[in-house]
Amino acid sequence: MPTKSSHVTIDHDEIREWAEARCGRPSMVTGTGGEGQAGILRIDFPGYGGRGTLEPISWEEFFAKFEESNLALVYSAHAHGHRSNFNKLIARESVDLETGEKVGPSRHRRKQAEQAATKAATPRRTTRSTPPALGERRAPRSAAARTVLETKGRSSQRGGARQDPARRGPSRGTRSRSR
Repeated sequence: MPTKSSHVTIDHDEIREWAEARCGRPSMVTGTGGEGQAGILRIDFPGYGGRGTLEPISWEEFFAKFEESNLALVYSAHAHGHRSNFNKLIARESVDLETGEKVGPSRHRRKQAEQAATKAATPRRTTRSTPPALGERRAPRSAAARTVLETKGRSSQRGGARQDPARRGPSRGTRSRSR
């Protein structure tokens, strides 16, 4: 995940120094924390879109949740010759902290794989115990489907092809125009 210009760290002092050098403050996404607990963590920088969606928290709360969630910070010191605010909180087990190289799937990908395996192991429920015999039709389950079947074959008021041609009158564009 990290590039040549990005770094990975779990060191609290390094994270705090990096953020404060850019006027960043610890925060959490509004409405995600429980009673007395921090929710989804973010670092809020002035002038960015965090207003109204982020609540400020203390560095102590931030690092308590950081450790509880087993996170690491990927950050970039400079990008294109300028100071960068790029940062991302990731699961520690998804990156080698020494080299910064990705070592495994993210929590999201792991959860998706677990759900797929559970779904594959769960037998599918069948709706029919036996298939209908050749030529046999099953009764539709919904009232709307039964109505469609009951009216099938009857001529409709507006169904042009099913109406009696003698009753229809001239079609558009078939009258001769006289000048």
